[in-house]
Amino acid sequence: MRLYADAPARRARQVAADLFVLGWAVAWILLGRWVFDLVLTLARPAVPLRSAGTGLSERMEDIAGRIGQVPLVGDQLDAPFAGAAAVGEDLVSPGDQLETSVRTVAWVVSLLTAGTPVLLVLLAWALLRLSWVRRAASLGHEVSDPRSQQLLALRALVRQHPRRLQQVHPDPVAAFRSGDPELLRRLADLELAQVGLRTRR
Repeated sequence: MRLYADAPARRARQVAADLFVLGWAVAWILLGRWVFDLVLTLARPAVPLRSAGTGLSERMEDIAGRIGQVPLVGDQLDAPFAGAAAVGEDLVSPGDQLETSVRTVAWVVSLLTAGTPVLLVLLAWALLRLSWVRRAASLGHEVSDPRSQQLLALRALVRQHPRRLQQVHPDPVAAFRSGDPELLRRLADLELAQVGLRTRR
């Protein structure tokens, strides 16, 4: 399977297109990563919220534990502090939910930002490249084979403009009938040139 043309100019354009698609994909992936980090900054309030909730819960539990050691009245006095510790734990949960939600949104936005243009360009590139590969394959894998060259020369007589044919020989039909390998090769090259290929000498 041919991936690139034989003609230097056509091959250079194909390589340039490949590099452009690669650069396009890398650029949009980097942009998507930047968008992800940007959206993720919305989750920053979750950090102090979680930290405050954890700190409050730990302090209240510590105080409740110490008051609970007071003889006789410790069991009655530690209840408010235990309740305050539960409030601190309740602050941690919204912080976790906020961070999870923002992270999900960041993934969705970054994937849409980067994925859409990358997929569109990759799809167009793949269709064009596969079309070229199929067309190049239809002209024959073994272009050095004399029989293939003869078929390509005949196809050139049917498809090519008369002026192009006359550049090979003033009477292209007579040139084809002569069976001259050099003339047949030149006629075949006219057809192969449509996709940037040429016969093997």
